[in-house]
Amino acid sequence: MNKLAAIDQAYRIATLTEPTEEIQALLGDLDFGRVLELLLLMRQSPRPVRNPAGFLRRAIQEDWRPGQLPQQVDRHKENIEEQLYIRRGHA
Repeated sequence: MNKLAAIDQAYRIATLTEPTEEIQALLGDLDFGRVLELLLLMRQSPRPVRNPAGFLRRAIQEDWRPGQLPQQVDRHKENIEEQLYIRRGHA
């Protein structure tokens, strides 16, 4: 079995859905062990993952690992702090 077929099969097992072309492109460039870690993260998520492609993209960018659940971010508070920081002349 080639790598892409194995990734597709692992995704089907983890999510019980078919991978989209975007998800195949995201996962196709990664090491198979890392793909399995990302799929485990999806399974461990406390809430259902509504946007699997976005979840996987963010997990790859931020280098999430199994057992390390993503922290919820208060975007409103983050924006206020950023504006205050910029007003004080910081870059």
